[in-house]
Amino acid sequence: MGEGIARPIGAVGIGAPIRSLPAFDRRAVEERAGRYLHALGVQRDAEAGVLLQRVVKRVELRAALGQLGDPFEAAVEEVHSLLDQWLVSELGLERDPDAFSAARAAVLGGDVPGWTSRWAGLSNEPLAERIRAERVLAVPERAPLRMEPTRIELCCYRLGRRLLLRIARWLGWRGRHATPAG
Repeated sequence: MGEGIARPIGAVGIGAPIRSLPAFDRRAVEERAGRYLHALGVQRDAEAGVLLQRVVKRVELRAALGQLGDPFEAAVEEVHSLLDQWLVSELGLERDPDAFSAARAAVLGGDVPGWTSRWAGLSNEPLAERIRAERVLAVPERAPLRMEPTRIELCCYRLGRRLLLRIARWLGWRGRHATPAG
């Protein structure tokens, strides 16, 4: 971890010193996160290296704060978090889940070439317009189907009604449909 992160943690008194972090296999975490980045579309080693450094620093920060849990899951979560933060900053999104999902679908679908180098910070070419142009609708338009109403007759309902009618007859009560005695 860099000193920029270690000093504030020590000053606030939140976590333990860096030397006593919970142990996790850094190489295994890097390998798992690297495979996940490759599956997302990060193909170049330079891009993967930059992103892996960020992911490992975030996993180490989680460990320092005592919030690590499973280091492999934490690495995957941090990759997602980095991607989401980049999309928010690149597109200037503010709490619009449909636009956010559409942007994520556009970049992960391979419709925006060069997005991985921009994500890694190795390219200065803005991609916001290209991402917006390749917007994929995350939710299809409403197309409700017409459904005929169906009467639901539960067996208990008919059985209970018949039972109540028999009890009423046994007690001598006459229902609405009975003819007057005469």
